[in-house]
Amino acid sequence: MNASASEANYALPGTISFDEAHRPRLMGGLCAQCGAKVFPKPKICSGCWSTEQQDLALATRGKLYSFSIVHAARKGWPSPYAIAYVDLDDGVRICAPLEADLAHPPTLDITVELIVGTLRAHADGTPVLSHRFKPVQEAR
Repeated sequence: MNASASEANYALPGTISFDEAHRPRLMGGLCAQCGAKVFPKPKICSGCWSTEQQDLALATRGKLYSFSIVHAARKGWPSPYAIAYVDLDDGVRICAPLEADLAHPPTLDITVELIVGTLRAHADGTPVLSHRFKPVQEAR
């Protein structure tokens, strides 16, 4: 994924940043009143209703909490695909596509890491990019 891709090519503009090594980071929100961490950053905290939301770079790894394989996708989306809930290492639970071998689905509670990939394509063929997770190949 090219870090210089236009923000217009992202499904959720402003939610992905890149570090010096061009590794992606999700940008979430931290409530200044109650400390709730969420993704994406809201205008108002759903816990305490505070409008004081700060930018927060979220963890890039987490554990696979749950996933489902979707066989009937929206127009323009490839199918089948996997959608997952991931518990990030900083405590935020996030829903995102999962890069996985669907013939051999992953087991729950494995370590996954953030990547950026194509979610779908615009009518003109331009890719729409999004955050997603893939299983980490652990050293044995």
